[in-house]
Amino acid sequence: MSEASQPAGTALMVRIERRTGLGVAAGAAAATAAGLLLGALQGGTGRQSHELGFWALAIGLLVGAVLGKVGGRGRAVALWGIPLALAGVALAQLLAAASQAAPGYSALDLFTGHPGPALDYWWTEILGRNDVTFYTVAGLEGYLVAQRVAE
Repeated sequence: MSEASQPAGTALMVRIERRTGLGVAAGAAAATAAGLLLGALQGGTGRQSHELGFWALAIGLLVGAVLGKVGGRGRAVALWGIPLALAGVALAQLLAAASQAAPGYSALDLFTGHPGPALDYWWTEILGRNDVTFYTVAGLEGYLVAQRVAE
């Protein structure tokens, strides 16, 4: 049965589901790209730049904007902004931690099956109350911006 011969409501649902999938894929790509870029910048500027602050806000804003623009309206699309923004922020911090974790340890080691030193360094030296607050803000911003952009 082609999309043209389906009842109008069914065709609309197919289009909405397709947009939701495209929005989530684009949001995941935005979170990954932002996490990689900002993680490299954080790691390159040294230990004092591990505070999240504006990094987390930028990732949440970017993910939410992409989700809302590509995915369109719908609570399901906006809800995806929370985990995607959190994943982007975590990726950025883990990349920054990998650059500081141990002599000879690189960000490549994080992705090739040896994440232990970076995770230990992140857990003991970087993660704090402020970071948890900014993770929360980034997730909420991803959700709220996706809703606003889609309206």
